[in-house]
Amino acid sequence: MLLIRNATIYTMEEDGILEGCDILIQDGKIQQLGPNLGAEGIEVIDATGLVAAPGLIDAHTHAGGGFTATGSDLNEITDPITPQVEAIHSIDIHEPSFKALHRAGITAACFIPGSANVICGTGFVAKTAGKNSVYDLSIRNPAAMKCAMGGNPKGYGKRGQAPATRMGIASLFRQALKKAQDYMAKKEAGGDTPPYDAKCEALIPVLRREIPLKIHCEQFDMLTAIEIAKEFGCDYTIEHAWACDLYADELVSGGGSLMFGPIGIPEGVGELTGGDVGLVGTLDARGLNVCLVTDGPICGADVLLISAGEAVRYGVAHLRALAMVTLNAAKGLGVDDRIGSIKVGKDADIVLFDGIPALETSAKVITTIIDGQVAYQR
Repeated sequence: MLLIRNATIYTMEEDGILEGCDILIQDGKIQQLGPNLGAEGIEVIDATGLVAAPGLIDAHTHAGGGFTATGSDLNEITDPITPQVEAIHSIDIHEPSFKALHRAGITAACFIPGSANVICGTGFVAKTAGKNSVYDLSIRNPAAMKCAMGGNPKGYGKRGQAPATRMGIASLFRQALKKAQDYMAKKEAGGDTPPYDAKCEALIPVLRREIPLKIHCEQFDMLTAIEIAKEFGCDYTIEHAWACDLYADELVSGGGSLMFGPIGIPEGVGELTGGDVGLVGTLDARGLNVCLVTDGPICGADVLLISAGEAVRYGVAHLRALAMVTLNAAKGLGVDDRIGSIKVGKDADIVLFDGIPALETSAKVITTIIDGQVAYQR
């Protein structure tokens, strides 16, 4: 058991901010919230003067996936359609970019394949410390089917292979989903079972709406992504979403979560425009589930909290910005029943800050607690 004593708690729930409150933790779960809770015979952390917030959640990262200047273990670039590959087989929890996560207050993240292919493979949600195996850290696998529009998969054209254009990407995307749809229908019809197809099997959870399409896209590619998801009745999330303000009506009516970021892109032409984090404010105000992401290790783990702070600087209400890296992210990943807020019954993933996270630039991570265990102490 563990008792966090006398913290200012940002619950991210309807009860909002609790001043001078205790958190009682048992068996990795939050057991009780309230003032002056009993502490006899248990470990106590004095959080007087500190802020307790839910562990941060990065809804889009490649940390631990061996990203280098020459390649990555998360880009299977031998085929533009690879739904059957799984990111969990390429994540090294001992890699520096992975170990940096919990030190930055990130207690859970969605680890996904890169964006070299049209359909890239499945991602998973995992805690960022506390176990010796990535499989033991995992709390949802598969969690999403990573896909990509735009410039990245167009790279196949340089090798004389489809896709070389945006229309080629959309065509291959549709072909793969249609093939899987027909395959699933034959399996469910109860007649002769079709020959086993690993790609189609991997896409069945998408077609059954058990996991979403997690679609890398920016600019007008977002419209194509929404159109294809709607055509096949799939849930989806929009990843990166630069220039999302230009397509606000379509994004809001489509209903898929928006995973915005990373911020600080070098503005150029085409896809490399519209990375201003202030763009998310209007979409959030209109009821869209907005999250902020690092695309790590493209950006470091510290950038997640910086992104929320930048959203505040651009006019997003503080608690709304903090939700974008906690509860909203958990909702977008389908794990809000376990993480994303400080609530009795949820996992005890809590970060103690010296300062108010996402509001005060001087706020520092003091202690990171994952499943009720101290994973990092400053």
